[in-house]
Amino acid sequence: MKILINGFLFGCLFFFATIAVAEKDARFYLKQASQYYNQENYPKAEQAFQHLLNMKVTLHEDFYYFYGKTLFYNGKYKQASDNLSSFTKTVGNESKYYADARHLLKLAQKKVAEQAPKKADKPKKKAVKFSSVPEMVPIPAGKFIMGSNHGSPDQKPPHTIRIKKNFAIGKYEVTFAQYDAFAKASKRKKPDDNGWGRDNRPVINVSLRDAHDYARWLSKKTSRKFRLPTEAEWEYVARTGFKSKLGFNDLMGLGDANCDGCRYFWESAQTVPVGSFEANKYGIHDLFGNVWEWTCSVYTRSYNGQEQYCVDDNELEGKTMSVRGGGWNTANRVLRSYVRYNNFPTYLGDEVGFRLLEEL
Repeated sequence: MKILINGFLFGCLFFFATIAVAEKDARFYLKQASQYYNQENYPKAEQAFQHLLNMKVTLHEDFYYFYGKTLFYNGKYKQASDNLSSFTKTVGNESKYYADARHLLKLAQKKVAEQAPKKADKPKKKAVKFSSVPEMVPIPAGKFIMGSNHGSPDQKPPHTIRIKKNFAIGKYEVTFAQYDAFAKASKRKKPDDNGWGRDNRPVINVSLRDAHDYARWLSKKTSRKFRLPTEAEWEYVARTGFKSKLGFNDLMGLGDANCDGCRYFWESAQTVPVGSFEANKYGIHDLFGNVWEWTCSVYTRSYNGQEQYCVDDNELEGKTMSVRGGGWNTANRVLRSYVRYNNFPTYLGDEVGFRLLEEL
């Protein structure tokens, strides 16, 4: 049975509610709301209002004025604004509560605006900006001990290398965005990204010849002289200022690079955007992990001088080329400045990319 209940509440307010519950339940919550409101116990008053809202009740429009006012006093300005706005739009300015409702509505809206996070206050993401030309970092000439007595025979013997000329090297590995610009300009097929994403991830699935072609194209476009680094030049940069010399006692750990044994359990085994990890003292990122990097030096089973020489494409037949640094799927124990690996010049893999050197 539906019952119409009139209650003289809050001094002057009549609630007209058609309810499908027992009369005593409706009267109970109406009485509670009235008492708590008049006692200025707004948290309890809000609870009583909520009970009424949860019942199958058709409420008088004035309900939304008192409910909105209660929410305002409880600091719930967005909900207060919604209810007061509904009230003012429904009743018009003939209601005796209209003026007060409009005043409270403006105050509530002001509070909502003040609490909203300002654009200037939002934490700024440290986004690395990349141009179509890789950013290059100057490296001074000098000398160092290349190789190691530890590990496999191809890392031996340790020997002094003198870098006679200054050069610049890529701050990051060449990205998909940068390589794709070359592929589009030269009308060649873009390399597969394995579904991991392109943009600022290191380009993968590129052969040594692809890397050489890119360096020649960029050199012609910019009137600068780009190429791949030799093994000696790569190790010279990699041994400087990061994790000591990455020697026998050093080990990449969690968060140091993108490798097998460096990732946290929630991270996927794949490439990540370049610049995601700490740089060495020159400001060079991701020399270890993410992708192995092509060099322009022929791989030899022990050092014989080839590590300082950059071969031309017509010298590649029957040879394998040195790659350095390790990839996303390389064990962290392998990430050493002196560790070498090799691939055929035509090899395409999702763990191999490259970094440019610029002759100065």
